[in-house]
Amino acid sequence: MSHPALAPAAPAAPAAAPPYAPPGAAPAVRAETLPGEAPAPPPGEVEPPAPPALSRIVRGLAWSGLAALTAAVVLGVWGDWRHLAAAFGHFAWSALPVALLLTLVNATLRFGKWHFYVRRIGARPALKDSATIFVSGFALSVTPGKTGEFLKAYFLHRRCGAPGWKAAPITLAERATDGFAVLVLAGAGLSLLWRSVWPAALCVLAALAGCAVLAVAGAWAGGKRWRLPGPLAAWGARAAARPRVAGVLERLRQSGEGAAAILDPPALLLAVGLGVVSWGAESVALWYTLAAFGLAPTLDLFGTALVALNAGTLVGAVSLLPGGAGAAEATIAAVLSQQTTREVAAAATLLIRLCTLWFGAVLGIGALVMLRDCFVPAPRGPASGAAIGSASGSPSGPPSGPQ
Repeated sequence: MSHPALAPAAPAAPAAAPPYAPPGAAPAVRAETLPGEAPAPPPGEVEPPAPPALSRIVRGLAWSGLAALTAAVVLGVWGDWRHLAAAFGHFAWSALPVALLLTLVNATLRFGKWHFYVRRIGARPALKDSATIFVSGFALSVTPGKTGEFLKAYFLHRRCGAPGWKAAPITLAERATDGFAVLVLAGAGLSLLWRSVWPAALCVLAALAGCAVLAVAGAWAGGKRWRLPGPLAAWGARAAARPRVAGVLERLRQSGEGAAAILDPPALLLAVGLGVVSWGAESVALWYTLAAFGLAPTLDLFGTALVALNAGTLVGAVSLLPGGAGAAEATIAAVLSQQTTREVAAAATLLIRLCTLWFGAVLGIGALVMLRDCFVPAPRGPASGAAIGSASGSPSGPPSGPQ
């Protein structure tokens, strides 16, 4: 292939529409560059981030798997291996596909929330790319504190050119609204068990208060200009003129714009509502699993399933352990043991974690394989549309990756 500087001139092709186009934004214009010189980023944009290290993700998954194995061994000892094997012998295995199907219902509804957020920040990825990036988060969620999920913003940047720092608040919004949803469901379970409306009412009020705090934070962050007050303003202006400081401020500004776009009250209430339905489906999966061990599918058992799964989810998230391994299992088994024997509680915990965490992690690894082109540096130069080129409407666009 000839060098672009030596190739004969060709008729200009019509420019393709940029995959990322915030409403009301002026079209970006690529500056002219000398042959062989890397193009500068468009005005107002920071340099594209370096690709994540795949080795770090693999190490995180390995540590998560080790933590999960340890949790399984502890549960086995707690439930007594012999009795645990007997409990699995009485399990109706036809219930397992139903539990997996309910897990997929949860994943589908949460993908709807993710794609809604992606559209709200102005990104326009192909539906398949958006779904692949979302599913990759299932594997990234088994990293400590689920911090690996922030890589979804980077994948979105590579696939459609959306500013990664503007997309980063999506992960925070997902985690926060999921937390509010499971809090509401745990309160509903306590109301069923205690025959009182107060636990559910208090949890709903706490979730609404959390939404209000996020809405205020989003409104404050939108269009925020980071300036120092009083006599420090001049020093701050001089510091902001430095390229590195200017880059940090630009990232903060983009993150503020992203937060403002997705943290308005209607969007928050919609997200929490979707979360209640999606995590409620997984609670039904645990209830159905318990019934498959021979327990009567009563309303009390459903309340126990609601409390166990959602309290376990909250404790696992707060623990910051990889995938909540250990903390979530201990909480679920402890709550279930109030309604059934230790061995059944341990067996049901292992099965529901298999369906809700590790089934998704396997799907996420497959999605990461499909996104493997994002783990190599984006090509830069006049002849290739790297992440910068895609953001400015270059016809070549970002690497499409395997489809």
